[in-house]
Amino acid sequence: MRKLLVFRHGIVINRFLMLPMERYFRRQGYEVHNSTYPTTRKFIEEHARDLSEELMRLARPCEKQSEPYELSVITHSLGGLVLRYALTHFQMPPIHRAVLFVPPNRGSASARYFKNWFLYRKIFGTRAGSQLAEDPPGIFGAAGFPNGIDTGIIAGNVKWKLFPTKLEKPHDGVVTFAESSLPPLPIKMLPYGHTPILFVRYAWEEAEHYLRHGRFRES
Repeated sequence: MRKLLVFRHGIVINRFLMLPMERYFRRQGYEVHNSTYPTTRKFIEEHARDLSEELMRLARPCEKQSEPYELSVITHSLGGLVLRYALTHFQMPPIHRAVLFVPPNRGSASARYFKNWFLYRKIFGTRAGSQLAEDPPGIFGAAGFPNGIDTGIIAGNVKWKLFPTKLEKPHDGVVTFAESSLPPLPIKMLPYGHTPILFVRYAWEEAEHYLRHGRFRES
């Protein structure tokens, strides 16, 4: 059986930050598709359409040849909203399981803090970046709930903050645990920061365990 795995990274980063995780999953037997997409140049709805089209293209050859396959998705930050919107608004092939790393599922106080700053608009843009700075429910509610998809969330927990934002504890330095949570989806908190979590083998193993078994490891 082919084990297809698609990555969707967060805003203002690219596929190269997910290469260590990609190498790990390739060693576990997954066929990883890890591409860079223009996070700041499109709205989340447009990114979701692009993801839908990519997943349909990946699944089509397997379905035509009646080749058994499992298609899973791992996202980071903004990528989680992109996946949620794609699942609830566009045609998608069957998704085996998904793991969302540090997603701003219910808003982002950090983005809202900077939304009127020129430098924020310059770096994060006026499309997906401005959507992240909306007051909830906004795009966070519009993304919908991924019903019928076995989805787990990994949140971070650190003592430091990347920005001078008032964040409810626990948080990963950027997004709070409460902002990542999306009840009743299972959520696992690990002691790593918002972007550093992408480079931690323990976090990769947690995600891989969820993809295999549909649950996180016992603490």
